[in-house]
This record gives sequence, structure tokens and C-alpha cells, in this order.
Amino acid sequence: MRTAALLQSILMISSVLLVSAVIFAEDTETVISMDVTWNGEDSVEGAVRIVDGGHLTIDNADIKMMEGSSIHVDEGGQLTISHSTVKSQTPPSAIASMGYWDEQNLSKFKIPSEGISGPFQVDMFAMEGDTYYSDAAHIGGESYNLNGSSHTFNFDDGSEDIWIGLTGYGSSPVTVGSITITTQTGGETTIPGSELETVNMRGAGTPGFQLHVDGEMQSSSSSLIGGQVLVDGTLSADGTEFNRVGPIMVGESGRIDLLGTTSFSASLDDHDVRTGAYSELFWGEGVSGSGGLIDKWERRIGGQTLHLDAKYVVLRLSGVGPQESTQEIFSDENGTAYINGGNERVIEIGYADGTVWTESATIEIISYETGWNPQTSDIGNYGGGIINLDWSNSIVLDSGTPFVEWESLEIPEDSLSKTRGQSMPVVAGLANRGTAAALLYFTCDVTETGMEADIGGYQQARIEPGESVQVSFGWRHSQAGDASLTCRILTPTQLIEDDAFGGGSMTTATASWAEPEEDGSLPVLPLLAAIVVAMAIAGVTMLRRASDAIVEDDEEESEYSNDEY
Repeated sequence: MRTAALLQSILMISSVLLVSAVIFAEDTETVISMDVTWNGEDSVEGAVRIVDGGHLTIDNADIKMMEGSSIHVDEGGQLTISHSTVKSQTPPSAIASMGYWDEQNLSKFKIPSEGISGPFQVDMFAMEGDTYYSDAAHIGGESYNLNGSSHTFNFDDGSEDIWIGLTGYGSSPVTVGSITITTQTGGETTIPGSELETVNMRGAGTPGFQLHVDGEMQSSSSSLIGGQVLVDGTLSADGTEFNRVGPIMVGESGRIDLLGTTSFSASLDDHDVRTGAYSELFWGEGVSGSGGLIDKWERRIGGQTLHLDAKYVVLRLSGVGPQESTQEIFSDENGTAYINGGNERVIEIGYADGTVWTESATIEIISYETGWNPQTSDIGNYGGGIINLDWSNSIVLDSGTPFVEWESLEIPEDSLSKTRGQSMPVVAGLANRGTAAALLYFTCDVTETGMEADIGGYQQARIEPGESVQVSFGWRHSQAGDASLTCRILTPTQLIEDDAFGGGSMTTATASWAEPEEDGSLPVLPLLAAIVVAMAIAGVTMLRRASDAIVEDDEEESEYSNDEY
């Protein structure tokens, strides 16, 4: 009985745990793995995931996306929105200036003062979390300093068509979360910034939901309001309104087709669509953007790098970004150079007026010198001439460099035997398979011992691109026996990889070295010593004889002198 009761208790506890787990999963994410259709009015709270094989159709529906909710279309999943509205419960409701100071591009909004009699007051409030700091408002010919989170304007009776221009500190945006109009009778009207009539202003605020497409999404005759859209799969929109949704973010692997009368309004940046360098984008003729200073699309690239075989190569980039600036960069210890410091930059703009600007930048080698092309060699810089900067994330610059290989290292057959101290002829064959000349050196070691061989110092060779040369030199060896010669090309120390310009080593056939033969005659050194000794003895003998002769002459003179006296 106790065993049965215990088993029953365990089963009950397990059932509760399993049910709790299922409820938890349902609370955090709704998974759609088959065909599902939503109609009428409904709301979404939390996450909805359409997995591979799942298909969600939103047809003739009004869907309210609660704050922080999301729909994720996995690869293999599908989302279809037709004749429906998908709207954030908390869409962005502020507006922001575009940062221009000139009259033509000045950001401004209109005070709806029609129908107001007598003096009235307008309180302008910054977007939540933002403040006015050294900003300015411009009305007519007057300017007003803005500080704090709000500012109050007073207007006289009969004021109509009042436009307030906004300029920020530097080029920073000035936001308007809302305005409140107070009349002399005490009436108040609050209007969100997004409902004001504006010129050269954009939407501002935080999107209320997220729609992420890794699979496929189709939208027709529908509206998406106040959310963020990310596309790494495929999105096709026909006759769809994107209100406070832009910019739609399209990843490198994403594709977006904008068709029919699709339109954008109040995008939250200065463009409606942002793509990667190689994202696919189709913008139909009938599609309209937010207009004004808000571009239709921007194509961007970030983290772009150049890779070279050597470090400390100096390069000049020209025509970079919309400003078509000039930059000088250099390769680091790994041979990597970062374009625009590795930061993201705009490489294409589809302007609101229908024109398109596309970056046309170039790369020029300023200094690419190594031990194989020193300034004194007159070879010039490696790296080739000016080349176009394309949109690849990683660009390898390996043109205009040498690549030297061994072709042969031989000792003539009739010279494979020498005596110690004699010079053995060696012929080295080298070829340059690259596209630039090289002035290089090679050295040789005795293969069997690894000791440096006596070849008369480093051997030099200048090899033009596509050329083969032969270098002849002599090898002297001090030990008798068999030995071979291994020669290696000395590569520049600036290279990241030792074999980037070729190089390597090659070994000769084995040669024989013998002791000098003795021919039975007196050795040279003892013979020379004997000659020196004999000459010394002869010299001493001659000196003695000369001395004796001098003494005899002196005695005769003495005797002669005595006879005189």
C-alpha cells in the first residue's frame, strides 16, 4: 500500500511539472508549424515564431502588437499579410530635425493655430529621455535658445501659419515629443509630434515591436505601423504602407522587392531602407519614399579590410564615402589595413529625387618597400598601380609582387671531386614567377653539418618578372669526405609569411673532397726552411771572411807607418 501511494504521488508531481513546462513555453513563445490564419481584430503579446514548414496568413485583420512583442519567420517559414493592419500599441510618436542650418534644408514644423482667437501659448516638449542643450528655435527672423526638457512660446491674437524651425548643437537632432496649445480661455490641446505638419523632419522614438524575416514574407494592400523590420530572407511588398517603420534593415543575404504603390512615411532615420553591400533591392517606379531629406535607401559596409603580404605598407584611399574623402592607412603587424578605420560607411545612396550616388573609390600604394626592392634598386614600390576599391569585406592585394623559386642547384659532373682547399664550381638556377622584379640574396650551408659553407659570402641576383637567371660561384671545403651544399633564398623581414614571395631551398648532389696527394719530392715548407738556413750559414761565413781581411789590412798599414817614422 505504501509503495502504491508513493508511486501515485510521484506520478502526480511529474504531471504537474510537465504541465508547468508546457505553460511556460506557451507564455514565452507561440510556435506556428502549420498553416494558420488570423482574421478580424486581435493582439499579439510576447513572441510568435513561424518555423520551417509553418505558414501564418494575416487576412482582413487588425492586429495590435503589444509593446516588446515580435514575429520571427524562420528559414523555411512563411508570413503572408493581406488587406490588414499590423500596428504597434506604442508606436514612435516624436519627430526630430535633420541637422541642417541653411534655410532651404531647415527642419521645421507648423503650429495648427487656425481657429484660435486671442493670444495663446505653445509648450514644446522634447522626446522622452531627451533634452534641449544649446539648441535653437527659429520663428520668422527671431531665434530662441532652447535648454531643458521643454520650451514655451507665446503668440499674439490672429497668428496664422506659424512655422518653428529647429537647429541643434552642432548637427545634433532636436526632438519634439509633443506640443500643448493653451488658449486665453484655458483650453488645452496636446498634439504628438508625429501628427504635426513638418518639413525636412523625420520620425523619432523606439519601435514598439519587431518583425524578423529569415524565411519569406509577402505583404499586399496592408499597413505596418511603428515596428522594426529586419530582413535576412525575402520580403515582397506590393501596395503596402510602412509608417514609422523605416529604415527596413536588409542583411547581406536578404532580398527586398518593393512593388506597386508601396509607400514609406516618417522613417526613423534619414533613409527608408538600409542594405548591406550585396543585399538585393528592387525599388519599383510607383513606390514612394518618405521624401524631403529622407533618402530612399542607403547601402552600407563595415569592417572592410585590405590584406597584404607585408607590414607597414602605406596606402592612399581616394573617393571614400559620400564625402569622397581621401584617407591614408597602413598595414599592421598582420598585414591588415582597415578601410575607414573599420567603421561602417555608406557606399550607395538612392536619393529622394530618384538619383543614385555610388561610391567609386580607389586604392593607391604609397610605400611598399622590402629587402627585395630597396629604394636604391630602382625597382619601385610593389603592389602594382591604382586599383578600384570594391565592396568585398576582405580584399587581398597580392598583385605587383615577385615570386621567386629555385629551378636548379648543380655541380658539373666533371667537378664533383676536389681536394681540400680547392674551389668547386656551383651553378644556381632561379626563376621569378611574379609580376615585379626582385633583388635578392642567397646563402648556403653544408648539408651534413648545417655549418655555413665557404662560397665567398652572400650571392646576389636581380631577376625581372618572368625571367630565369643563373648564378655561378665557387665552394671551398676544409674537410675530406663526401658533402653536399644546401642553399636558401633570404626573404624580406617585412613579410608576414616567409614564403609569401617564394624562396625556399635546394640541395646539390653529393660531392667528394680528398686530401692533397704527396709526389715524393721534398715538401715545400721544409725545403724553404733548408734554403733559409743555408743562406744564413753562407752569410755568416762571408761576414767572417770579410772581417779577417779587414784585420790583415790594418796590420799592414801599421807596419808601413812604423817604417815611415
